Amino acid sequence: MILQYDESKCLECGFCHRVCPVTVSIYDEPIKKTAIGTPKDMRIDSDKKIVVDTDKCIWCGSCTWICPGYTLELIINGEKRVPLVENGSLPEFKEQVRTLEDGREIRKVVEGSIKITSTEKDKKVLEKFADECATGALSVKDNEIVVDEDLCILCFKCSDAAEKYDNIDVKVFRDRFMEVKGEPGSVWNAISERVLGKVGKLKGIISRSQNKLADAVIRLMGKEEEEKVESKEGS
Repeated sequence: MILQYDESKCLECGFCHRVCPVTVSIYDEPIKKTAIGTPKDMRIDSDKKIVVDTDKCIWCGSCTWICPGYTLELIINGEKRVPLVENGSLPEFKEQVRTLEDGREIRKVVEGSIKITSTEKDKKVLEKFADECATGALSVKDNEIVVDEDLCILCFKCSDAAEKYDNIDVKVFRDRFMEVKGEPGSVWNAISERVLGKVGKLKGIISRSQNKLADAVIRLMGKEEEEKVESKEGS
């Protein structure tokens, strides 16, 4: 099993670690563990945009399934696969594909809107912030940040970047995935909640461990989680 990563296509959009079943805590506290993410997320030194921990990866294909830049491909026995789509746990969905000025193809997978509020007066700072967008959707006009809705994929890059700018605030509203096909189950509900930002209980997923989603995905992929039982003296 190989997870291929083409860094030249990576948008640093933030979708991959949010859908990764191994990721624990992504909203109200720092990430405790994840199989994929930025070097900062992974707490390691690297010059790569994102890093994969193959010891934690469960080879489900969730990151491949959502990647807007076609950056990630899961190869199993020489074939491109997305196991969670194959077993009906994740749906196929409509996507809007567009081509950037540099020739890269990207896709938009969620519908919604974005609101950028700025009190920044320094045009250089505004232009620096606009350059944070990997798709070229942001520009500066009359000292205001303008969003090109045709290029914006409603990812997490500019909202994460805004944390470094005191006078710029970004709110992204991801309302829904585009025309979901099929009737996926509880894992889809959980991953959808992560992407759309609706924090709540992971419906239908019951587990004794800290990461309920990862356990559920492992079960759906037909794998049994190994339980280590420590023996006690005198028991």
